[in-house]
Amino acid sequence: MLTAILKSNTIVAFVLSYLFGGLMLVLPYFFLAENSFNADMLYAHWAFAWLQPNAAFIPYICTFIIAIAAILSRLRLREAKQVLGNSNLAMVAFVSLIMTHPKVALARPDILVTCVIIIATFLLLLSTNKQESVLSEIFHVGLLFGTASLFTGQTILFLLPAGFSILVLRSGNWREWAVLSLGIVMTAIFIMMVAVWDESPFLAFLRVIQSSWSGSTGIDNVNTGHLILLPIALIGLSGLFGSLTIGTVTERNIMLVNSAWIIGGVLIVLLLGVSWQNGIILIAFPLSVLISRSLEKMKRWWLADLLLLSLIAAPFVSILWPL
Repeated sequence: MLTAILKSNTIVAFVLSYLFGGLMLVLPYFFLAENSFNADMLYAHWAFAWLQPNAAFIPYICTFIIAIAAILSRLRLREAKQVLGNSNLAMVAFVSLIMTHPKVALARPDILVTCVIIIATFLLLLSTNKQESVLSEIFHVGLLFGTASLFTGQTILFLLPAGFSILVLRSGNWREWAVLSLGIVMTAIFIMMVAVWDESPFLAFLRVIQSSWSGSTGIDNVNTGHLILLPIALIGLSGLFGSLTIGTVTERNIMLVNSAWIIGGVLIVLLLGVSWQNGIILIAFPLSVLISRSLEKMKRWWLADLLLLSLIAAPFVSILWPL
């Protein structure tokens, strides 16, 4: 019954989704010691060097960024409304995926800011489906990619699923590829304009690029919360194959794009050295879409409720189990 309530378009469902998300965000501050948060965030990072003398603020800044990402994950644009799953279920799944490893999530504002940008990029790409002229949107996709790579350099590999998305959702004419490239190049030009105030503008630009290439800091061992999430994620992946074989053309295209972004996140972890926890954060939105769709389409309400309760419980178990 809980799943049915959450996926309904009522004020109760809206309040419950935010209540569950808020509890998952706030709980670490009551049960985890202050020194349990990873203090190895890259202080050399161009955007977060100012946090070095104010390390105590990092978890609060991260919580604020996660809240923004959760709200953004509720957006449903145009035809994607019918494909991306219930926004209440998706938001609960999104926060759960991130907060199952709080010691990592609350210590890496660079990864979280990148996650917000990736969600915006993903939704912007989906909004171009079946639109006649989208050069402006594609240009802004390029800008967002360039900006994301300045916070976490490895995310430049997401250009592969982005290119695949354009091929699937669009005709992929040369103008769209040109404006995508122009958007990425413009990001570098903007950074050079800022760096020119430095005595050595090229070296300043190089420091920006090097510091954004984040290391694999904040590695936690697999905990019970991760083991709880594993079967739910597998059920979500099985639901993906059903969408690819039974759904409409639009549904298949959007789910192909969704799966491409998940594969892109896996490649970033395997090829470019991002830790697997940070990789989950980067692809938390497309994963939450799969999970929410699977819960929404289950015919056995008791099984859907059991999986939803497990999903909500995963972050709590991750935090409380060591105690």
